[in-house]
Amino acid sequence: IQVPILGDIPLGNGDNQLVIELDKRSNLAEAFRLIRTNLDFVLNSISNSGGKVIGVTSTMAGEGKSFVSLNLASTLALSGKKVLLVGMDLRKPKLLEYFNIPPHNKGITHYLSDAEVAVADLIFKAPGNIENLDLIESGVIPPNPAELLLNPRLSEVFRVVRDNYDYIVVDTAPVNLVTDTLVINDHIDMFVYVARANFLDKRLLVIPE
Repeated sequence: IQVPILGDIPLGNGDNQLVIELDKRSNLAEAFRLIRTNLDFVLNSISNSGGKVIGVTSTMAGEGKSFVSLNLASTLALSGKKVLLVGMDLRKPKLLEYFNIPPHNKGITHYLSDAEVAVADLIFKAPGNIENLDLIESGVIPPNPAELLLNPRLSEVFRVVRDNYDYIVVDTAPVNLVTDTLVINDHIDMFVYVARANFLDKRLLVIPE
């Protein structure tokens, strides 16, 4: 495969999804710090103004893209950058479950379906002790995710958050079965593609290739 490899994430133990904290020196935490360093090399070649938008996707569900999104955003925030984590997997959202919190606010689906909702209404401080990390949740699961993401109002979300954050990490849907992630491709500066060892059929690596 010719796609650049950012790093490897070892399999974790236990149920805690947030493995990046200020005092963590585990193999998992160090792996995410290495990915952060390698990511900087790639992002330095992107010359657009404003914050950098990083999409995180995978071939299918269960490969760990939401886990990677959460910990990548946390790692970037711990480096002193202002980071926004956006839940844009509208079909099987996981971020609130990983933070162990109930629906907290209006989400992306509320904004795209209600012209009265402003971008500022969506953003809230991520729970936990990581500074500089904010969150936009996906919202209620809609019957028409791909069509909803075609709404021109989505461009306004990215315009506003680019002006206010150094990094925007977007947890997107898997790309093998649905078109949602391809629909928002124009808003993303680069994708991190998660492939889980001993889970993904290697023949499916033709998709990221």
